[in-house]
Amino acid sequence: MKVGVTLKMYDYFTYAPKPLADIARQAREAEALGFDSVWVMDHAFIQRGDRRVMAHEPMLCLAHVAAATQRVTLGGLVLCHAFRHAGQLAREASALADAAGGRFVLGLGAGWHRPEFDAFGLPFDHRVARLEEAVDPVRRLLRGERVSVDGSWLQLSNASIAATSAPPPVWVAADRPRMLALAARSDGWTHANWGAADTTAFRHANARLDEELAKVRRDRSELETSAAIACVPGGWRAVPGGFSEPEVETGDVERLAEVVRGYAHAGAQHVILSLSPDPFAELDAGLLEKTAPILKLL
Repeated sequence: MKVGVTLKMYDYFTYAPKPLADIARQAREAEALGFDSVWVMDHAFIQRGDRRVMAHEPMLCLAHVAAATQRVTLGGLVLCHAFRHAGQLAREASALADAAGGRFVLGLGAGWHRPEFDAFGLPFDHRVARLEEAVDPVRRLLRGERVSVDGSWLQLSNASIAATSAPPPVWVAADRPRMLALAARSDGWTHANWGAADTTAFRHANARLDEELAKVRRDRSELETSAAIACVPGGWRAVPGGFSEPEVETGDVERLAEVVRGYAHAGAQHVILSLSPDPFAELDAGLLEKTAPILKLL
C-alpha cells in the first residue's frame, strides 16, 4: 500500500494560485514526512460562479518538484490530453522522466470542464476518441520509436523525440467503460472520482476494470491501481461559496487509516489523499504534518 497526497495549487478561501516555490516546499515536506507520492492537477482554470480557480502549468510545476525532491513519486492527477499535442506531450514527459530519475507518472484523462476548452478554442467533441487515438503513439514515442499515424485527429509522419531515460508509466483516469478499456491497456488506473469512506463506486469500477483486463488478456499485476480520497481529519470551517466534494471524510487520523485500509481491501494499491474538501486547494498548511501519523498506522 502506497499513500500519496495532492499538492495545493491554490488557496481554499481566496482561490489565489500558489507560486511554484510553495508547491515545491509542500513536496519536500511530504517527502520528509514519508508519503510515497505527490500530485498536481491540470486546469488552466475552473469556473465557479463568477470566480475562477487558477493554477500554474503542471509539467513545469512537476519539473520544479523533481528538482526539489529525491525519493517521492510525482505525477499529474491527471493531465488533460486535449491541452497538448501528442508529440509535445511526449517531449515534455520524456524530459520530466529524465529529470525525475524514474519517479514521474504520466497520468492522462480526457478532460471535462467545458469553459476551459471554450476559452482557449479547443474542441470539446470526441474527447475520449481523441485520447484513445493518442495514447499508444505517445507511449511509442516515449520508448524512442519513430511513429507514423494517420488518424481521425492525430497525424504523425516518422515522428520521434529525445528519449534519455526509461519511459514513464502511463496511468489513465477512468470510471466509464471506454476509459476503463483504455486503462486496461495502460500501466496504471486511477479512479476518476473523489471518494470518501464508501468504497462502492471504486469497487464497481474495479470490477469493470477486471472485465476489460480479461478482454485483452492482461493480468492485474501488470498495472497499478489507485484511488483518491477527499478527507479533512478533524473537519473544517465552511465558508460561503466554498467548494466541497459531495463526500469528505472528517474523522481523526485513526479513522482515516480505517478508510484507507478499506480501499486497500477493495483493490487499491495506491491511495491519494486530498486533505481538503476541494482536492487541490490549501485549507490548512499544517494538515500535512497532522496527517502523517497515518503512515505508521497502516
